Amino acid sequence: MSATVIPFKFYRTPAGRAFSRFTAWRPDDAVLVSEGFTIAWPDGTEGCARRPFATTGEAEAYLAKVPPGFRGMSQS
Repeated sequence: MSATVIPFKFYRTPAGRAFSRFTAWRPDDAVLVSEGFTIAWPDGTEGCARRPFATTGEAEAYLAKVPPGFRGMSQS
C-alpha cells in the first residue's frame, strides 16, 4: 500500500469551533465537514503535521518529496 491523497475531514460546530475526527469528545451540534486534502499513510495514520493542502496538486507535490520507504507519521 502506498500513501494517498484524501479529503481532510473534521468536525465543526455552528459557532465555528473545529474538532478532530479522532477526538474523544465533541459537542452534540458538531457536524463532519470536508475542507482541503491530507495524506493517508500506509501505517494507518493521516496528516503530515501541517494544515490541510488546498488542492490535490499541492498534496501530490508534497508526496513527491517524501523519502522512499516512508511509511507514515508513526515512524521515527
